[in-house]
Amino acid sequence: MSISIKVTDVSKTYRIYDKPMDRLKQTLNKNKNYYRDFPALQKMSFEVFTGEAVGIVGRNGSGKSTLLQMIAGTLSPSSGEIKVYGRVAALLELGSGFNPEFTGRENIYLNGAILGVTKEEMDERLDDVLKFADIGDFIDQPVKTYSSGMYVRLAFAVSINVDPDILIVDEALAVGDGRFQLKCFEKIKSLKEAGKTILVVSHDLQTIRQICDRVMLINQGEFLEMGSPNDVVNHYTKILFSNKLVDEDIDSYPSTSVEKSKIQNNEFARANSGDVAAQEYRYGSNEGLIETCDLCDSNGVSVNSFTSSDKITVSFKVKAYKHIPQPIYALTVKSVKGLEVYGTNTYFQNMKFKPLHDGEEAEITFTQSMRLMPGDYFVSLGFVELIDGDIVPLDRRYDVLEMKILPKAGDRSFGIANLESEVHIKYDSLVKEI
Repeated sequence: MSISIKVTDVSKTYRIYDKPMDRLKQTLNKNKNYYRDFPALQKMSFEVFTGEAVGIVGRNGSGKSTLLQMIAGTLSPSSGEIKVYGRVAALLELGSGFNPEFTGRENIYLNGAILGVTKEEMDERLDDVLKFADIGDFIDQPVKTYSSGMYVRLAFAVSINVDPDILIVDEALAVGDGRFQLKCFEKIKSLKEAGKTILVVSHDLQTIRQICDRVMLINQGEFLEMGSPNDVVNHYTKILFSNKLVDEDIDSYPSTSVEKSKIQNNEFARANSGDVAAQEYRYGSNEGLIETCDLCDSNGVSVNSFTSSDKITVSFKVKAYKHIPQPIYALTVKSVKGLEVYGTNTYFQNMKFKPLHDGEEAEITFTQSMRLMPGDYFVSLGFVELIDGDIVPLDRRYDVLEMKILPKAGDRSFGIANLESEVHIKYDSLVKEI
């Protein structure tokens, strides 16, 4: 498999000056530092293969955009080496690469020229750009008069029509309307099928799961891991709900895979070890535990296979290891690709809080009709507490239960949800028979 992008020991450091005058002092006196270094990225190495879609996730300020800018060539690394094989089209910060004084049409040709596309080639592609952007007569107005949505429409339309080998998208699509986003994602999928390489930064984890083959996790400028979308998104979610990533957590992230970061230690030693699913991902403060869990049919029998639309019950028992004034219990159902098809919790269901005392146990049941299409699904469970408006995970067990939805006899519908359509046809009785 050929390599599209190779990043080797790349770091990016910015100089931070406390006062504007310090810049002048630094220019005049090289023997003294009037600045402090801020490491935006530190010793990052990875490879992206041709035809692969890779997502990049991390908190704001973790260095995602800085990394993409260096790959796109708009920013130079402080150290290390980046090799890119092929033409790169990048949607970075909103409006980057556009001259606000030029019209949309003029910017199309400007961007094409920057990417090495001749005017004659751009002439041939102009109709496709205009059709995809769909901004009407505004194409001949200065770009500075555009809304953010129009800006990104034009930028994306240009990027996909310069025949890129590598497409980079940095959160830009978040400003588009729903219909345009759908069109963009369909185009990204078609580019992927055509063997193009795609890098995506997004806070929409569902998008990351659906589009990407692998996902990279960055935290505070450091590369933590690259692996399957579901595993890495689970780890990222853990970081999001942690006040800080402690050293022990960082050490648990392998450099090339995520296998070691599955729960293999005694972090939850008090839980029933026999109940832990082989592929589950688990984390929390360990101050409250989900000790057992089960799937049951409408008769209360423990099973893991159901027919579409069967009513099932997910039950789990929790135990508190401290006083928990405001506990919340949650359930999420995901497809095998990590797509969340349903989720709820006791807080969303407007259930009143009932405190749990230290050592107290409780049993929680969620009963619902599984109106899902045939296939394999995973159930994730959550036991959290609400403290001053913040969610604090006590025990989260991702993909702890697996269930199979079997097809109904004669049902040939498709999709994810089974809406059980009732179809009626009414004919016009006034039409005469021939």
